[in-house]
Amino acid sequence: MFKSIDKREICSVKSFKVTEEKILLPSGKESTHLTLEHPGAVVILPKLDNNTVIMIRQYRHSIRRVIFELPAGTLNLKEDPLFCAKRELQEEVNYKAQSWRSLGTLYPAPGFCDEVQHLFLAEGLSEAKGTLDEDELIEICPLSLNQISKLARDNEIVDGKTLACLYRAQLIG
Repeated sequence: MFKSIDKREICSVKSFKVTEEKILLPSGKESTHLTLEHPGAVVILPKLDNNTVIMIRQYRHSIRRVIFELPAGTLNLKEDPLFCAKRELQEEVNYKAQSWRSLGTLYPAPGFCDEVQHLFLAEGLSEAKGTLDEDELIEICPLSLNQISKLARDNEIVDGKTLACLYRAQLIG
């Protein structure tokens, strides 16, 4: 069993922290591990109808490019994931949903980050004006399921959380 010996905060920015932890390995040796502590996030699959999903195109500075994604957002401290999903859907794509279904959770980078992403299917959409965050520049892209499949096959959808949510929805039905 892995056992924590010591833990200290390296830095803290906004709602994120980086911690360094000394760990006693099952072999008896010590190791040092860095973790990005993250408050969690939501990923929303908004279905406009049986064949149309609302995706977005958004610039991501870390990779210096615009990519296709499903709407998503970071949880505020101790925020309920469904509440966050409802807020993000309205902020990012100007819709609200009549029905919500959990598609489960995923860990996008468990080797160095404790982030949990909560996946949701949103249906029964109606327009509801939202306001983007100051640093967001988003293009709203209603796409057919065939278009999404082609974009994924052609490596045009490269966002892991988006691909995972689409796949989870397909598996659940």
